[in-house]
Amino acid sequence: MSTPLEGSNLDQTRHDIQQTRAELGETIAALTAKTDVKTRARTKTTSAAGSLQQRITQAGQSAKTRATQLAHTLSQKASQRATSTKQDSQHIVGTIRGSLTAGAQTTGKAESTLTTSARAAATTKIGSLVHAKSVPVVAATTTAAALVVVAYRRRWFR
Repeated sequence: MSTPLEGSNLDQTRHDIQQTRAELGETIAALTAKTDVKTRARTKTTSAAGSLQQRITQAGQSAKTRATQLAHTLSQKASQRATSTKQDSQHIVGTIRGSLTAGAQTTGKAESTLTTSARAAATTKIGSLVHAKSVPVVAATTTAAALVVVAYRRRWFR
């Protein structure tokens, strides 16, 4: 013998109990999650590992970019220095060639002057000796020939 008021109140009480049980289940689940050290540590480890992996990847990309830039810069500097050295070498070689040419011309003139002087001296001496005696003429001719040979050798061995 129940009254309608009691039935309605009973339904309400059952509903409140079910709601309280649901809230209590959620509270217990939250408390369990907070006290589950193993799961929390695993979550933090996974998070830290992901963060570390991301930083490592970024550092690797940054290092690769920097290395590429440095390699390009060094390549440019090496190329510039090689070009500069090549130009300097060409300038030095040109200067040396000019000096050698000038020296050869000067040496040629000196040897030519020396040869001419030797010839003139020999001719003068030969001329005066020919008039005096015939034996000294042979000696003078030999001397003149020796002077010519010496002058000729000097020109070729320098």
